[in-house]
Amino acid sequence: MTPTERDGWPIAEFDPVRRLRVLSATVPGLCLVERIIPASFEDVWNLVSDLEYELPRLGMQFVTDLRITYRDGDELIARVHGPLGIRDDFAITMRPGWCWMEGHALSAAMAATATPDGTLFAWATRMKIPGGRLFAPLSARTLRRTLATLEEHVLARGRSPGVPSR
Repeated sequence: MTPTERDGWPIAEFDPVRRLRVLSATVPGLCLVERIIPASFEDVWNLVSDLEYELPRLGMQFVTDLRITYRDGDELIARVHGPLGIRDDFAITMRPGWCWMEGHALSAAMAATATPDGTLFAWATRMKIPGGRLFAPLSARTLRRTLATLEEHVLARGRSPGVPSR
């Protein structure tokens, strides 16, 4: 947290991962998984922010194709295809270290912040259907596998200089 002042009142600003932690504690059914990836923030964020190419490659069972259909600054709209012909349009806010994706049946978010060991990356999802909270254990397993795959993809692009190896 970095304290600042506005109009004489102290303000606490959270890094993107802490912001996502707060949301996961307050949004019902939002499942959050975190992982430290031994690569620079830039390397990690450059990879994951390429939503059209990278999300379908990460092995998530929910996304087989993603196409950006609208872009205005950090606001995007994407048509997402999933298994069995499932389609949804997502409103996306994309900023460095922060991505919130809101569809009709699913909310998802990614957050990243630099650490001395690399990049702390967090991913969260929420099924917005009746009984969606029951999917949380499955979502957690899927997200852990996805973060492992993400780390493999980042490291396959080459180790970042100055980041210690494990």
